[in-house]
Amino acid sequence: MVNPVEDSIHEVENENINQRGNESKVLSYLSADRLLEKLSRPELATLYTDLKAYAERALKEPMPSLSFRLYRQFSDTGERKAYEQTYFDRRGRLATVAMLALDTDRPDALQALEEMLWDVCGEYTWCLPAHLGTGEINQVDGNIDLFAAETVHMLAEIVNIHTERLDRLVIERVRSEAERRIFTPLYREQRKFHWQTADHNWSAVCGGCCGMAALLLLEDEFTLQESISHTVSCMNAFLSGYGEDGGCAEGIGYWVYGFGYFTYYAEMLREYSEGELNLLTGSKITAIAAFPLRVHLSGGTFVNYSDSSEQEEIPSGLLSLLASRVGLQVDLPLHIPLLTYDPCHRWAHLLRNVMWSDPAVYGDEGASAQAERGFIFQNLGWMIAKGSLDSPDTKRTNGEPLQVAISVKGGHNDEPHNHNDLGQFIIHCGGENILCDPGAGLYTQAYFAPGREQLLHISSSGHNVPLIEGQEQSSGRQAQAHVLEAKLAEDGGELNTTLDLTSAYPGAASLACYTRQFHWKRASGGSSSGVELRLIDRFRWKSRMVSSAEPFSSVDESDAGYSSIVERWMSRVQPEVVKSGNLCWQGVHGTVQMAYDANHWQVFTEAIDTVDHDNIPVTFYRTSLSWIGPVGDNDHRLEGHAPLETVCEVRFIIEPKMGETEVSIHE
Repeated sequence: MVNPVEDSIHEVENENINQRGNESKVLSYLSADRLLEKLSRPELATLYTDLKAYAERALKEPMPSLSFRLYRQFSDTGERKAYEQTYFDRRGRLATVAMLALDTDRPDALQALEEMLWDVCGEYTWCLPAHLGTGEINQVDGNIDLFAAETVHMLAEIVNIHTERLDRLVIERVRSEAERRIFTPLYREQRKFHWQTADHNWSAVCGGCCGMAALLLLEDEFTLQESISHTVSCMNAFLSGYGEDGGCAEGIGYWVYGFGYFTYYAEMLREYSEGELNLLTGSKITAIAAFPLRVHLSGGTFVNYSDSSEQEEIPSGLLSLLASRVGLQVDLPLHIPLLTYDPCHRWAHLLRNVMWSDPAVYGDEGASAQAERGFIFQNLGWMIAKGSLDSPDTKRTNGEPLQVAISVKGGHNDEPHNHNDLGQFIIHCGGENILCDPGAGLYTQAYFAPGREQLLHISSSGHNVPLIEGQEQSSGRQAQAHVLEAKLAEDGGELNTTLDLTSAYPGAASLACYTRQFHWKRASGGSSSGVELRLIDRFRWKSRMVSSAEPFSSVDESDAGYSSIVERWMSRVQPEVVKSGNLCWQGVHGTVQMAYDANHWQVFTEAIDTVDHDNIPVTFYRTSLSWIGPVGDNDHRLEGHAPLETVCEVRFIIEPKMGETEVSIHE
């Protein structure tokens, strides 16, 4: 397919760009005076206080060292956290001191900035050891990973902002290191890197950061043109990982990362070319831009499949810019993330949050009644429905309706940052994912090594999906959810979807077919204040002759018998037994009650202690329903044959916390 951006590059005469020369490189959002003025705005007061506190500490303490021992930890033990914490602290110090040095009355900050720039230029590598294999010299020289690219971009913008005040030797050192580490291997020698054709965040981040640094630092116009062509090619590769629905398989955190840097480069290129080269055009870009609002459930909590967290910091500058360029409707309250909230202390987000954040484009979540009431990502295979309930506890909810939502995941088990989670679903109420997804685990060597699917955060054992005949879901593209039905009411109040998940369980020898149905709507009967989800799992078995005395049910998870089924539900909330056949999860603002057939299913809840992506301890409560038989309405069999079908039907009722009612599937 012809790309309009590539066409536009060929249509623009190179001389038109070349004639602009270095004077074009003074971009509007890299002005020291404008930055200082923006930092004085009232909506940035908290951010500025946060930056200043970090910077003042950095001025008093010596720069932490990236020692040899820290560098070797990853190859020796697989541990990456200690090195990376030091690495990102150094970036955070540099970023905040660069902001503090905007004040001409702080010569101490400017002197510290020069020392920090010099120090970062002297690092053995700008890459993370986790991206360098065993870390030998031949793996370091000329290597460019995400963070080498982020570093060159950061240095390029800082020296551009402070170019009138920095010592010329510091600026030349930055230019020299950018040339040696980035521009020569990438643009002059044209080495091949895996990320150049990646259909995920690496192509946008690596390509975009190097491309922005090139626009700011390169003086050789031929190489500059090469950088533009190269970067646009990377951006096209990145966009190829998205369908027309704009869905990001990597999750909301990686949408921020990948599409964020795509947008940052696109905006710099647009301004650099005086509007002649614009990557932020077309229906696909508009759909991608809308992704975070479509997966936002309420209260700053998002759908968090793959390696994302429920609570994600969406850069306010990024959303503001997208509102301006593609007409994005932001139905969220203004929130400007603090630098200290970002464990990587990313300069690109910080600078643009300061320069681009526009309170005028932000709405109010409660007042706007959600711009997106629900959405079906046809390409991605995600289904989301949203609604609201009147809460009896108006003090607790500030008088606002209680937001409720469900999300269902299809897709396949070979996605970027993949979890084996086909059929996974989330039940959300009042800003909280009560039946939840574990999100990202702690990144270690094992997290990306063969056998990773055995880790809780990645395995189907850590998701709301069944164990079948003792088998977890398998990895690979062949494990795919086939969407048989996906219907969402216009008002988002009702969702019906059916998935065929048979291919996810190739190890279940007796399984002929497994389908999962979801029916989400306002509750009928009982309490009228709630929403209900009926989930129906149907397991069809291959025919097998049995004697009249042969049992045909099992609760032993290790038993590969044809009717061994264990359903699982994950939550950070420990459920309570209401009565036989009824469980209740008590959230902060709402409750989720589950009714099941206690004659056929045995319930068991276990606490699982683990750590999250930031190495913070977290406890999940996994509730299991194990099939116990005997033969009944849930099984259909032919004379002399094993049962042909096992059915698990459960009913979830989601209500405001003060409106609990007991429900039963036997009505």
